[in-house]
Amino acid sequence: MRTQKTVEPILFRWATSLLFLSVLGGCILAPTPYDEYSLARAAMTAAREADSAQYAPGLWTKADEAYRTAQKAWDSSEFDVAQKYFKLSTEYAERAENVTRLKKFQTGGGVP
Repeated sequence: MRTQKTVEPILFRWATSLLFLSVLGGCILAPTPYDEYSLARAAMTAAREADSAQYAPGLWTKADEAYRTAQKAWDSSEFDVAQKYFKLSTEYAERAENVTRLKKFQTGGGVP
């Protein structure tokens, strides 16, 4: 009987350690997409300052929707989803800014 009493605390410690390591490993395996967030925010700001909502409303809307979806996923700690939508938002915002600058140049509104 003595061996049974000493085995239970050892198994409990082992199981607790394993659980702690798996939780810690789960946090490490899903990195937060800080770079994608920063790039998307910068692209959205540049597109907004170029008046993309007026000159490229379709692309601007897609960029804004993707950015908002990414922020919701970020707030829910769904970082893989957030990363995907931040990248998509960056792509649409950059395209919207490029189209805006081209349209402004074609209409004599300034240098692209």
